[in-house]
Amino acid sequence: MNKKVLVEILRRIVKKTLAENAPAPAPSRPKEKPDVAEPPAETPDKQEPRRRIGNPDKVRKPGEKPIPNPKAEKGTMKEAEVLSKIVKRFKSKK
Repeated sequence: MNKKVLVEILRRIVKKTLAENAPAPAPSRPKEKPDVAEPPAETPDKQEPRRRIGNPDKVRKPGEKPIPNPKAEKGTMKEAEVLSKIVKRFKSKK
């Protein structure tokens, strides 16, 4: 036996062993996609009510005023007040 024949025999043995231990091939995918059920048609007239912002469990009385938003109050400040707050902030950092 020469070297080339021995190498060929070893290759066959290795291929046979690998073929036995190889994982099963994946099943082929269907060529056509399955039919998808269409969603039920919604009536355009029926709309869900919008979710209330804030605590939805809190029930306000008919005459009760809403809670004021502190960020919205800053829009009512005058220019002089805004400038004084800015100057105060920068002076305190020094």
